[in-house]
Amino acid sequence: MKRVAEYLNRYGDTYRFTRQKDDSVLMEGDFDYMRAGGDFIDTPGGPFLKIGQQLSDIVNGDGFDLTIQGFINSENGIVIQTNFRDIEQDDLNHLMDSDVIEDII
Repeated sequence: MKRVAEYLNRYGDTYRFTRQKDDSVLMEGDFDYMRAGGDFIDTPGGPFLKIGQQLSDIVNGDGFDLTIQGFINSENGIVIQTNFRDIEQDDLNHLMDSDVIEDII
């Protein structure tokens, strides 16, 4: 099953994000006036994407909790290279520590 999400920017343009089997994401849409730098792409009206950013900050949908690693132009759009990090429960155990929470409150 492919995971697909759409992003509607402030000018009404729709960008489609499709997660691929290798955890990269194909971004499709209008790239005519896109700006690009060494570590970012910026389409007029959004989205602005940069290396190191969580894709889930922009794309609302299951399966897009990915960190952007790079961008590659393709015939079908832009391939966003990503790094998937599966969070282990042990990484979150400190959030359940009542002593830590008590000191904060």
